[in-house]
Amino acid sequence: MKAIFKFEGIDCANCALKLENKLNKIEGINNCNINFLSQRIIFDYQNNENLNKAIDFCKDFEDGVILKRIG
Repeated sequence: MKAIFKFEGIDCANCALKLENKLNKIEGINNCNINFLSQRIIFDYQNNENLNKAIDFCKDFEDGVILKRIG
């Protein structure tokens, strides 16, 4: 399954890359791609539980990270 989120609160491309690498290590996340310029995260995931883990990880990664599902 795929989900697309718009994000706020990640201030540099290097931080986005670090987050992407960590998200790709979460069990049940088949692939995660972060586009810093468009401020979008695309998840390819196995089930909602895995997606929720990834979302929680994003919110804990840096203070002020906000995700809004757009697709």
